[in-house]
Amino acid sequence: MITMTETEIFNLLDRSLIGRLAMADLQGRPYAIPLPFCRIDNIIYLRVPMTGRKADILAVNNQVCFEIDVFTDQLDDYASILVEGRLVGVDDLMEKARVRMINDAKYNALRHAFRPGHGRRTALEDLPTRKIIPSSISGRKMTPRELSVPAAIGTQSAESVKE
Repeated sequence: MITMTETEIFNLLDRSLIGRLAMADLQGRPYAIPLPFCRIDNIIYLRVPMTGRKADILAVNNQVCFEIDVFTDQLDDYASILVEGRLVGVDDLMEKARVRMINDAKYNALRHAFRPGHGRRTALEDLPTRKIIPSSISGRKMTPRELSVPAAIGTQSAESVKE
């Protein structure tokens, strides 16, 4: 396996649509859920309501791992990224507004601004926005070439969204 550069890692994170948030309770029982996300600098932002099993786990252990991967149809090439760190709440409304803007830009291109099941806009103070404060970010790939992400979301990156 080949270690990915920071640029390759961030490009793949920006183009990927779904990642898996992994966590473990105090007995070491693992739990993982798929989530849409966005990246600003080296921070991963997620919308994570504190309900159900994830809330029970995160209340006692906020150490998480976030994983994304891509692969070819023939499985002859693949890449994966791991972001390890602490999941913490975002309370600052300016930060939440920036995250919402970047997240909307990323996903609205796919939905053509249509959000199934969403007939309202949640107030910023009510958004369950969380972020991963990374202790490490790593990426590995099978071959030197760059893999493309199956779902086309254009070349919009977090840095290209104007504030």
